[in-house]
Amino acid sequence: MRDQGIGIPAADLPHVFEPFRRGENVVGRISGTGIGLASAQRIVQGHGGTLSVESEPDKGSTFTIRLPLTPSPD
Repeated sequence: MRDQGIGIPAADLPHVFEPFRRGENVVGRISGTGIGLASAQRIVQGHGGTLSVESEPDKGSTFTIRLPLTPSPD
């Protein structure tokens, strides 16, 4: 998914999938709890996939989900 929103500061990118973490540029501007991306990552990982992000402040973000074509062995 790609957006052209406010983007995520580089210092926040390593923490973007941690529960209850929010970017410094959204606090007080955009409501939220900081659990959405953490939940999305857990769901994707539960299906054997990965969720990644690339972002630049004031240019937007791109989130990429990669899922395996075959089920992972349990």
